[in-house]
Amino acid sequence: MIDISDGLVQDLGHVAEASGVAIVVRAQALTASPAVAAGALRAAAAELGLPDWLPWVLSGGEDHALAATFPAGAPLPPGWSLIGAAGKGSGVRVDGYSGADLAGWDHFRH
Repeated sequence: MIDISDGLVQDLGHVAEASGVAIVVRAQALTASPAVAAGALRAAAAELGLPDWLPWVLSGGEDHALAATFPAGAPLPPGWSLIGAAGKGSGVRVDGYSGADLAGWDHFRH
């Protein structure tokens, strides 16, 4: 489990590296969020002048949320959503984009 305050993809990358796995996130699964469904994230991205909300959601930071892995087929705790899977390989991919394309906050670069 990890907080995603440095960006979802960035922080899932830490989990993938530490665990020796690849993590694949399905962007469509993120649209199940009430904020996306209600258009709040799309509206916020538009206010910021961003043409697409998805890269912002995947790489933006300061989110007060957690990401975790659970055994395949395990029931998720209330309030959790399945957004992807871990498997053989390394790194993070989102619908064909590599995690390198969607970097989040890097404390040593900023």
